[in-house]
Amino acid sequence: MDKVEFEKLEGATMLAINQIIEKGCDDIFKPPVFSSSLEHQIILANKDDFIKRARSETIRFIQKANLEESKIGEVRKSLVAKDQYTFRQVCWLDPFDAVKYLTLCILLFEKIEAARIPREKKIVHSHRASTNSGELFDSAFGYDSFRARSGELSRDHIGKWKIITDISNFFDRIGNHSLENHLRNIGCDQRYTTLLREILYYWSGDRRSYGLPVGSDASRIVSEAVLIDIDKKLVEKNIQFVRYVDDFRIFADTRSQAYQYMQYLTALLADEGLSVNSKKTRIFQVVDESELHVETAIPGGEHEAIDLEMKIEVRSVRFVSGRSSISKYYKRPGKDALDKIKRNSRDAILARLDNALPEEEEDLIKLAVKYFVYVESDVEILQRLIARKITTVFYIVDALVKEADNIDAAVRNEAKLALLEAIDINTAAYPFIIPLIRLTTTEGYRDSSVVSSVIDKHKIDDNILFFKEAIALGFSGLDRARIRKLALEVFNTVPACVRRTIYHAVQNNSELTANEKHPLLKNMKQGPDDWFINRM
Repeated sequence: MDKVEFEKLEGATMLAINQIIEKGCDDIFKPPVFSSSLEHQIILANKDDFIKRARSETIRFIQKANLEESKIGEVRKSLVAKDQYTFRQVCWLDPFDAVKYLTLCILLFEKIEAARIPREKKIVHSHRASTNSGELFDSAFGYDSFRARSGELSRDHIGKWKIITDISNFFDRIGNHSLENHLRNIGCDQRYTTLLREILYYWSGDRRSYGLPVGSDASRIVSEAVLIDIDKKLVEKNIQFVRYVDDFRIFADTRSQAYQYMQYLTALLADEGLSVNSKKTRIFQVVDESELHVETAIPGGEHEAIDLEMKIEVRSVRFVSGRSSISKYYKRPGKDALDKIKRNSRDAILARLDNALPEEEEDLIKLAVKYFVYVESDVEILQRLIARKITTVFYIVDALVKEADNIDAAVRNEAKLALLEAIDINTAAYPFIIPLIRLTTTEGYRDSSVVSSVIDKHKIDDNILFFKEAIALGFSGLDRARIRKLALEVFNTVPACVRRTIYHAVQNNSELTANEKHPLLKNMKQGPDDWFINRM
């Protein structure tokens, strides 16, 4: 490796480190669905030390470019609710491994960006490389610019036709061989493409030939390589479109032409082992400029936050776009919004919800929860929401936690009991138990029996990240005996990410005296060397 190449490697490494310090390792394992990252808190408190170690480890790892000579850690897999019926598998990366993965993808980024449709064309809006030193992505491009450009094209196509579609399970279905071939075809260094392939194979656990970790900036960078040829072929056919990651907006003069374009896109995707998401595909005529459309991205998904009041697109039917159909983030209403909420009635809101189209549900759910908080604290409202759509538990819990001081103590207790009755922690899928643990470990809703029951019933072959979350959210509600059991019996049997959480739980649990904590903490530090535990 010559001086120029080493300087590129060093620059990519520092960019990756700074991105992870600033943003975290991913956009999945964060509040309000998960606890705050313990690792990220420790990184922020020990920046210089983290930079030093991550830099040396990553440079050595990339220079070796061989997993047999320089190791990378395993990923930990979990499920999150994708919608009210299905779940999506996501991956948790250790921060030091996240730096390695992101550094490798940054080294490939220059060739990927150079091969894409030029940004001046305003066609591809996802994760464009920044031209500013020290920045990863161009802030002028993103879901906002994609939506704005789609709106402009809609206004240019009044009376014509528009397609809204996306790729089904995009990151999960990206073929590793196909990705490697695309990267080599655009001139990427073979050492790096081979290393990327081997990392993805290792993380799959069974040498599967497809799938990228969801939620990582590294995956966002390299996934774009798979769509370069598809974008260019659409342009060659003079098809007018815009794209953000796996979301397409395509414009046609006639209905029959729209179906022809859809057929062509389907064939192009099939060549890559990908397919159109039929449930999110719409073909419609742009009828009247006065019929403005709000195309929203659900906060907490892969898209950036969108102003829900902004009206951009022109179309005759309203559909919600985004990575997920689940609202998770509660935001307190402003004065004007609150005045509008108060002008509603309980029965009117529930009646509208009973007859709502799927694309109207989330806005009405938010309205109903805010009505509960600020107007009429009738727990039946929450029960009706959960019964209609179980995933409302995320938004409801976020609201109850953030508005605890504005809700009467008796109502808080009633709401807590209603949620625990609606979602039985003994039988529920674990993604829906996490918000219940969050609620019952929050002041004003405390119920230690919930987290104690989860910890007692957890088996080592159950999902380990769920166990980690239960401890991280609920350690303050665990009694002395359970905390000691975690330290003495469980600590040495679980992966590093859970060991850190147990160590933190022992360190901060109020049930143990300082004299009890000292030998437990000392013994736990005798295990495998861990950078994070050593800095707690």
